[in-house]
Amino acid sequence: MKKFDKRRNEIKEAGIKMFAAYGYYKTTLEDIASMLKMKKNSLYYYFESKEALFKELILDEIQLHIENQNKILSKNIPASKKLLEALESFIKFIHERSLKYAIKLDSYFEISNVIKKSFPNFKDRECKVFIDLLNEGIKNGEFKKHNSKQLGEDLHSLVTAVLSHQYYSSQVNFVHEIDYKAVSHLIKRMVQHIIDGIKVQK
Repeated sequence: MKKFDKRRNEIKEAGIKMFAAYGYYKTTLEDIASMLKMKKNSLYYYFESKEALFKELILDEIQLHIENQNKILSKNIPASKKLLEALESFIKFIHERSLKYAIKLDSYFEISNVIKKSFPNFKDRECKVFIDLLNEGIKNGEFKKHNSKQLGEDLHSLVTAVLSHQYYSSQVNFVHEIDYKAVSHLIKRMVQHIIDGIKVQK
């Protein structure tokens, strides 16, 4: 790895840790430079702004998440099983990120809001995975005809609502402290009821 790329990755790692600990707005390039024992002006050689650094960090994570979901889409198994796997993968991805970066709860909500504003298409891409799987189920005769777009969006809302409720009700300090295994079981059980409702009875 070239020296430039190595230093750039070090800055990204430091940036992730600072955003996770202090949130988006309180984190400054001075903080990141100080963590790396660099001068702030030196950071501009690698990233033109805090916004540019944050954007690249989020795009990296989004790309990894989408790749995971695409692997599930390509599996040769029933659409209903793929749908449950996609939901589980979505939750697992959030859990793994929260463990890796030790994200404080306040920082998580703040960063989530910044992502919604900065990456408005991210939710659409996540919903599209669910919509594609519902349409696949309709096409292969596994699911009854239904409004797959609306249901796909509702499934996404269900996951985020359950997670948000757990964060608030558990009164944890860090995102990874909630019981993700229990959350995953709860969501999959709820979604299974929905799948049972749209499945073609044979």
